[in-house]
Amino acid sequence: MSDNSLPRAAHAIAVVDTETGGLDPATDPLLQVAVVHADISPSGSLSITHEWSSLVSLRPPWRPIGAQHIHGIGRWALLRAPSERRVMSRVADLVTGRTLVAHNLDFDRSFLDAAANRHGISVTPDGEMCTLVLSRSTDPERHLSHRLGDIAERHGVELHSAHHALNDARATAEVLGRLIAADPSLWPFGHRTS
Repeated sequence: MSDNSLPRAAHAIAVVDTETGGLDPATDPLLQVAVVHADISPSGSLSITHEWSSLVSLRPPWRPIGAQHIHGIGRWALLRAPSERRVMSRVADLVTGRTLVAHNLDFDRSFLDAAANRHGISVTPDGEMCTLVLSRSTDPERHLSHRLGDIAERHGVELHSAHHALNDARATAEVLGRLIAADPSLWPFGHRTS
């Protein structure tokens, strides 16, 4: 659903996804981060303007990396990756002035905030939005699954190699456009995270 001729009302978003070594941001490592810049209109038209992703250096190198069969990230690649400080500095730059969007934003944000706080970095987007929350709001009786892969399939969005941060961020951006196109009441943007 990309459109290069968006109306002037288009809104700048930064879609993020993380891959982690577990579920606890206080103890489990951040392994990979992706940010997709896009402009989105009130009709759901979407134009992706920039993509970035990075693995995150594993320190100390013997830390557990979690379910490798899910995220597919090997220890050797993590040992050669940029430092967490460098990655989080870039993330902070990429989200500033944009609405931060993620699928299950609370989870991704908790890992990003924990990593940023370790290095005195502030991640300060201009608003937040969660596609999981938006999708659930369209199904109040919860008859449907709201996992990213299931939402993507329902809305005709291709998701290649799920649990790869950049692929998930791309799909989340497309899903957001499809959700807004299907239900314009989801616009305007704001702090819709719960």
